[in-house]
Amino acid sequence: MYALRYGAEPFRLPGREEQLLLVVVAGFGQEPLLLLTNLCGVRDSQSLWWIAQIYLTRWKIEETFRFVKQSYPLEDIRVMRYQRLKNLVLLMTAAAYFATAFLGQKLKLKILCEKLLIISQRFFGIPPFRFYALADGIHNILSRSSPSPPADPPQTPQLLLGWET
Repeated sequence: MYALRYGAEPFRLPGREEQLLLVVVAGFGQEPLLLLTNLCGVRDSQSLWWIAQIYLTRWKIEETFRFVKQSYPLEDIRVMRYQRLKNLVLLMTAAAYFATAFLGQKLKLKILCEKLLIISQRFFGIPPFRFYALADGIHNILSRSSPSPPADPPQTPQLLLGWET
């Protein structure tokens, strides 16, 4: 829970003619959040909060992309076809969705989520953005037991028709 204060002041950059608006949001940290926008006609409380929410939503999107790029290293995967890369990105997106949105919604999944956070073996605790620790926990579980390759290669299934003997 944060106690936020926000306001705005007209602003001009040196050497530029356009009028800007500096939106100041205090209460997230020690330093206030400064947002520079070209929406100069707004000064009411609801519009200023709308500008702050747009920025915070964009920040969540950037943090999610960073999480996906760091936790699921697609750059290390080599494929021969573009369609295969698209398929891998789809699977990675599904895994990221599962780790970020689906875990913790139901009681059993919440327990699984807590166990994954414990397994992630974080030295300095779990940060508020828990998705990195979840990805580390999933990686630790899946890397513990890698299946060994089959002793004999699987036989190719054959279709036998009634008149073939």
